[in-house]
Amino acid sequence: MTNIVLIGMTGSGKTTIGKELASRLKFPFIDMDDYIEEQAGQSIPELFEQGEELFRSLETDVCIKLADSTDTVISTGGGAVLKPENRKWLKQTGMIVWIDRPINLIVKDIETAHRPLLKNGTDALYTLFEKRRPIYEALADVTVRNDQSLSETVDDILNQLNKNDTKGDH
Repeated sequence: MTNIVLIGMTGSGKTTIGKELASRLKFPFIDMDDYIEEQAGQSIPELFEQGEELFRSLETDVCIKLADSTDTVISTGGGAVLKPENRKWLKQTGMIVWIDRPINLIVKDIETAHRPLLKNGTDALYTLFEKRRPIYEALADVTVRNDQSLSETVDDILNQLNKNDTKGDH
């Protein structure tokens, strides 16, 4: 198997699902936001204070670095797919799984304090989703709706990935 790259909105469950998926596959897990914070020595909100453009360029650097990894589950930041260059690198990195969680569930669950793009409230989430949805749809090899239990969602991902493997898509 190749890398599995999880994309989706902030609060969609990418990190939680990614950790469980990696555990089941016995793959390492990398959360891109955590990786960026570690490399930069600053939190995501601190990096955003210096400008979203700086953060997005760090995101691109990480996309390029991770393209060389193998048998890894990678959770991207919600906006990592915005730059065409990032989409190209992510596609080369592995199988793309869109974690599609209904916005009303994200709004119910999300902690906006640590989400720089949502610091003015959750209304921005709907705008972000409308902007990003077509990108997620176009980029995804597999789409999994995250409106069930963690175990069921991970089972769904594994089943869909196995179907794709037998088709010879990747």
